[in-house]
Amino acid sequence: MDKIQQVHESMLEAIGTIQGFVKEVTGQDTTQEEIAQALTRYFVLNEIKDFIELQRSQGDKL
Repeated sequence: MDKIQQVHESMLEAIGTIQGFVKEVTGQDTTQEEIAQALTRYFVLNEIKDFIELQRSQGDKL
């Protein structure tokens, strides 16, 4: 897979949301590597795909 050169601000905000949520519920900060590993798990990928398909079918913009 090619490396991404630029990341949209909404992606950075989403990662910040993940970091904040994990810290809130666990009391500990998370690393970028931990977030990256979590985001590439099959279950998470499938949930993201399902959400995007639902949004598209409803005509919502992401």
